[in-house]
Amino acid sequence: MDSFSIVRLISWFACGCEGVDDDDMRVIGLTGCTAIALAACALGTANGAPRVDSGVRGLVQYGPTCPVERPGQSCVRPYQASITVKREPAGTVVARVNSSANGRFSVRLRAGRYLLVPRNGEPFPRARSRTVSVHPHRFTAVTIRFDSGIR
Repeated sequence: MDSFSIVRLISWFACGCEGVDDDDMRVIGLTGCTAIALAACALGTANGAPRVDSGVRGLVQYGPTCPVERPGQSCVRPYQASITVKREPAGTVVARVNSSANGRFSVRLRAGRYLLVPRNGEPFPRARSRTVSVHPHRFTAVTIRFDSGIR
Protein backbone atom coordinates (compact mmCIF):
# COMPACT_ATOMS: atom_id res chain seq x y z
CA MET A 1 0.00 0.00 0.00
CA ASP A 2 1.43 3.40 -0.94
CA SER A 3 1.67 6.44 1.34
CA PHE A 4 -1.31 8.17 -0.28
CA SER A 5 -3.56 5.16 0.32
CA ILE A 6 -2.48 5.00 3.96
CA VAL A 7 -3.25 8.71 4.40
CA ARG A 8 -6.63 8.19 2.77
CA LEU A 9 -7.47 5.28 5.07
CA ILE A 10 -6.36 7.14 8.19
CA SER A 11 -8.35 10.19 7.11
CA TRP A 12 -11.40 8.05 6.36
CA PHE A 13 -11.45 6.30 9.75
CA ALA A 14 -10.14 9.10 11.96
CA CYS A 15 -12.08 11.95 10.44
CA GLY A 16 -15.29 10.32 9.27
CA CYS A 17 -14.59 10.82 5.55
CA GLU A 18 -14.17 14.60 5.90
CA GLY A 19 -11.75 16.10 3.38
CA VAL A 20 -11.45 13.06 1.08
CA ASP A 21 -13.11 12.86 -2.33
CA ASP A 22 -13.90 9.19 -3.06
CA ASP A 23 -14.39 9.70 -6.80
CA ASP A 24 -10.85 10.69 -7.68
CA MET A 25 -9.06 9.86 -4.39
CA ARG A 26 -7.67 13.36 -3.93
CA VAL A 27 -7.43 15.16 -0.64
CA ILE A 28 -9.53 18.26 -1.29
CA GLY A 29 -9.37 19.95 2.09
CA LEU A 30 -7.20 19.49 5.14
CA THR A 31 -9.00 19.33 8.42
CA GLY A 32 -7.20 19.13 11.73
CA CYS A 33 -7.35 15.35 11.85
CA THR A 34 -6.37 14.92 8.21
CA ALA A 35 -3.27 17.05 8.84
CA ILE A 36 -2.41 14.86 11.84
CA ALA A 37 -2.94 11.75 9.73
CA LEU A 38 -0.63 13.12 7.04
CA ALA A 39 2.08 13.89 9.60
CA ALA A 40 1.78 10.46 11.22
CA CYS A 41 1.94 8.75 7.87
CA ALA A 42 4.97 10.75 6.76
CA LEU A 43 6.82 9.86 9.95
CA GLY A 44 5.87 6.21 9.85
CA THR A 45 6.63 5.54 6.19
CA ALA A 46 9.59 7.83 5.46
CA ASN A 47 11.90 4.88 4.88
CA GLY A 48 10.84 2.38 7.51
CA ALA A 49 14.32 2.14 9.05
CA PRO A 50 15.42 3.70 12.33
CA ARG A 51 18.26 6.22 12.17
CA VAL A 52 21.70 4.65 12.65
CA ASP A 53 23.22 5.85 15.95
CA SER A 54 26.79 4.68 15.39
CA GLY A 55 29.61 5.44 12.97
CA VAL A 56 32.94 7.20 12.64
CA ARG A 57 33.97 10.74 13.59
CA GLY A 58 37.37 11.84 12.50
CA LEU A 59 40.01 14.45 12.01
CA VAL A 60 42.16 14.76 8.90
CA GLN A 61 45.60 16.38 9.27
CA TYR A 62 48.27 17.45 6.78
CA GLY A 63 51.93 17.81 7.56
CA PRO A 64 54.65 18.62 7.93
CA THR A 65 53.95 22.11 6.61
CA CYS A 66 57.40 23.51 7.44
CA PRO A 67 60.89 22.06 6.76
CA VAL A 68 62.06 22.59 10.34
CA GLU A 69 59.76 22.43 13.34
CA ARG A 70 60.69 24.83 16.13
CA PRO A 71 59.60 24.55 19.78
CA GLY A 72 56.06 25.86 20.21
CA GLN A 73 55.42 25.73 16.45
CA SER A 74 53.00 23.26 14.89
CA CYS A 75 53.79 22.00 11.44
CA VAL A 76 50.48 20.18 11.07
CA ARG A 77 47.20 21.68 9.89
CA PRO A 78 43.64 20.48 9.25
CA TYR A 79 43.07 19.15 5.75
CA GLN A 80 40.08 18.81 3.43
CA ALA A 81 40.05 15.31 1.98
CA SER A 82 37.78 12.79 0.32
CA ILE A 83 37.44 9.42 2.06
CA THR A 84 35.79 6.27 0.72
CA VAL A 85 34.30 3.93 3.33
CA LYS A 86 34.31 0.21 2.51
CA ARG A 87 32.67 -2.60 4.48
CA GLU A 88 35.17 -5.28 5.48
CA PRO A 89 35.94 -7.96 4.50
CA ALA A 90 33.79 -7.69 1.33
CA GLY A 91 35.23 -4.33 0.25
CA THR A 92 31.79 -2.98 -0.66
CA VAL A 93 31.67 0.83 -0.82
CA VAL A 94 29.07 1.99 1.71
CA ALA A 95 29.80 5.73 1.87
CA ARG A 96 31.94 8.60 0.64
CA VAL A 97 32.64 11.51 2.94
CA ASN A 98 34.57 14.79 2.72
CA SER A 99 36.28 16.43 5.65
CA SER A 100 35.48 20.10 6.23
CA ALA A 101 37.93 23.02 6.20
CA ASN A 102 38.68 22.29 9.87
CA GLY A 103 39.56 18.69 8.96
CA ARG A 104 36.53 17.14 10.67
CA PHE A 105 34.23 14.50 9.22
CA SER A 106 31.44 12.25 10.44
CA VAL A 107 29.67 9.32 8.83
CA ARG A 108 26.85 7.18 10.24
CA LEU A 109 27.52 3.45 9.90
CA ARG A 110 26.05 0.27 11.30
CA ALA A 111 28.19 -1.78 13.69
CA GLY A 112 30.97 -3.67 11.91
CA ARG A 113 34.46 -3.37 10.43
CA TYR A 114 35.25 -0.75 7.82
CA LEU A 115 38.22 0.38 5.74
CA LEU A 116 38.65 4.15 5.38
CA VAL A 117 40.43 4.88 2.10
CA PRO A 118 41.67 8.49 1.72
CA ARG A 119 42.06 9.87 -1.81
CA ASN A 120 45.78 10.41 -2.27
CA GLY A 121 47.61 12.86 -4.50
CA GLU A 122 50.29 11.85 -6.98
CA PRO A 123 52.85 11.60 -5.50
CA PHE A 124 51.81 13.71 -2.46
CA PRO A 125 49.96 14.23 -0.18
CA ARG A 126 49.59 10.59 0.86
CA ALA A 127 47.72 8.89 3.70
CA ARG A 128 47.37 5.23 4.63
CA SER A 129 44.04 3.46 4.65
CA ARG A 130 42.70 2.76 8.15
CA THR A 131 40.67 -0.18 9.39
CA VAL A 132 38.16 0.76 12.10
CA SER A 133 35.62 -1.13 14.17
CA VAL A 134 32.25 0.49 14.78
CA HIS A 135 30.34 -0.64 17.86
CA PRO A 136 26.56 -0.39 18.34
CA HIS A 137 25.34 2.99 19.64
CA ARG A 138 28.85 4.54 19.57
CA PHE A 139 30.99 6.63 17.25
CA THR A 140 34.59 5.54 16.74
CA ALA A 141 37.20 8.34 16.74
CA VAL A 142 39.92 8.25 14.10
CA THR A 143 42.70 10.55 12.87
CA ILE A 144 43.93 10.35 9.30
CA ARG A 145 47.33 11.94 8.67
CA PHE A 146 48.39 13.04 5.20
CA ASP A 147 52.14 13.25 4.55
CA SER A 148 52.96 16.47 2.67
CA GLY A 149 56.28 15.13 1.43
CA ILE A 150 58.28 17.98 2.98
CA ARG A 151 61.55 16.68 4.47
